[in-house]
Amino acid sequence: MRLAENIWLLEASRAQKQAPGFHCYLIRDAEGLTLVDTSLPGRGEAILEEIRELGFQPEDLKRIFLTHTDMDHIGNARMLQEATGCQVYVSAEEEKYLTGERKRLPGKEKMFQGFQGPKVQVYPEKLAEYQIIPTPGHTAGHVCVLYQDCLFAGDCCSTESGEVTGPEAGFTEDEELAAQSLRKVSRYNFGCWCPCHGLPKRHQEE
Repeated sequence: MRLAENIWLLEASRAQKQAPGFHCYLIRDAEGLTLVDTSLPGRGEAILEEIRELGFQPEDLKRIFLTHTDMDHIGNARMLQEATGCQVYVSAEEEKYLTGERKRLPGKEKMFQGFQGPKVQVYPEKLAEYQIIPTPGHTAGHVCVLYQDCLFAGDCCSTESGEVTGPEAGFTEDEELAAQSLRKVSRYNFGCWCPCHGLPKRHQEE
């Protein structure tokens, strides 16, 4: 699904009928291709094939930006990194889940048994073309990624109900903090919410 001249919602990331809502987004920027989140494990080859169908090569993928490290976001990051040589970025707080310094919610922790994550780097303080916005609550190190007119929201919000709502309570570490983060990011100037769960939706500023 093409959202703008240089931005796509990848169909490969939501191809399975039983789990259609795990979205990731591809951006063509000045450095090459940047992927925001990577969907559930097992979709990496389909993501690479869709990149080819869009007229690019896998080695054009230079960066993966992870909004956070839940399985439906980090699931294909290692495979894509090994296939393309791309860099993978997370926030400093989110990296702590990968090192074991911070524990996940019990239901999430079980999903990571035996999982091998990518080699990651922490987002730099300044990143050309992109704004990395801390939005903790769903996880401690969750971020949104603002690029041009699109806010790549990860699990800061969902649009599955047709409206912009907060993340699912049972998988959110701090619901009040998540609500504060959603209110904060809603005040930013952008045109389109691009969440992991639900389709992109125009931003109606209050």
